[in-house]
Amino acid sequence: MSDIKVPFFQTTVTRQTTEYTDTLLANPAYFGSRFFSGQLTKKLEETYSTQSVFLTKSGTQGLELAALAMGIQPGDEVIMPSFAFVACANAFVLRGARCVFVDIEPGTMNIDANCIEQAITPKTKAIITLNYAGVSCDYEKIVQIADRHGLALIEDNAHGIGATISGRPLGTFGDYSIISFDYMKPLSCGEGGALMLKGEVPDAFHRLYNMGTNRHEFLNGRSPNYEWKSEGTNYFLSEILSAWLLQEYENLRLIIETFRTKWMFYFQALSPLAEEGKIDLPVIPQNQQSNGYIFFIKVQDSNERAELIKYLKAHGIETAFHYSPLHTSSFGKLMGRFAGEDRFTLSESSRLLRLPLFYSLTELQQEHVVSIINQFYRQLLR
Repeated sequence: MSDIKVPFFQTTVTRQTTEYTDTLLANPAYFGSRFFSGQLTKKLEETYSTQSVFLTKSGTQGLELAALAMGIQPGDEVIMPSFAFVACANAFVLRGARCVFVDIEPGTMNIDANCIEQAITPKTKAIITLNYAGVSCDYEKIVQIADRHGLALIEDNAHGIGATISGRPLGTFGDYSIISFDYMKPLSCGEGGALMLKGEVPDAFHRLYNMGTNRHEFLNGRSPNYEWKSEGTNYFLSEILSAWLLQEYENLRLIIETFRTKWMFYFQALSPLAEEGKIDLPVIPQNQQSNGYIFFIKVQDSNERAELIKYLKAHGIETAFHYSPLHTSSFGKLMGRFAGEDRFTLSESSRLLRLPLFYSLTELQQEHVVSIINQFYRQLLR
């Protein structure tokens, strides 16, 4: 048995220098100046040129801030895929909304744009999308639907930094869009996020972001006094995490190119198994460039997946499946409903298996993963 060990994920660290964090620690005044968070915000706004960027402590907090800014009230409804991270639902459930789950496309695992319109009711306030694995939803259709019905579009782009469709960055389609920088994302500071807004940002939003105060107006000379004006809380990403993330952001192109290379290695190496009908591989629609963040295969069913996970683990390889559909959970049944037919959400999610993929993953480790998967399917043929 091989001695090669392959963890499921390791946090991205691109270089050893700690120049920005050392500068911060050597100059305590920086902690109050928001210098590094300000520099990071500027760089993000250069990438997402149509959006205003607000750093948050997590992507989850960005979604919660969006729900608060939208004025979500008890009884409102939000349409979203059931194959999604629980934060997508919780951010709106916390404000009293109910979730209306719709089906997904089997190839991309993204929300099926053709299922959205039938789920709209007079109570619907927003459509929530998730760019699963750094692959874009069908925003040409979704934006038209949102505009036609006067609905807000919330783009959960936690997976999608560095990904594009027709050259346009993911994260620029939503009225509110979020990014995650947690320890399992390609670009990471351990725990962090950002909320991005399209168009002019009203003072009311700045107040929410600034703990309910008129800090933004006061610092811009539009108010003589600094005072409490509304509800709000402390959303700011810490300076030390901002400084670390700024260092990593300067290597974003290298990070994304590295992930894409590793993603393509798996795709090419496992294509023969797919051609034999043993597994299915991810689908990247035309005009899209994924960031390569997640590579998954689909096996026959949940039983085969369990056996493959066990087999890989016995050979030193850690794998994981992803979200359990929210509408099948006890709380999901209480706080929402599934609109239309579940043709793919449950069946496809029960087949999906994520393979190890991270910045420092070596080619030797990937070769080991591919070899053991092939070995597993050769044994099945006996």
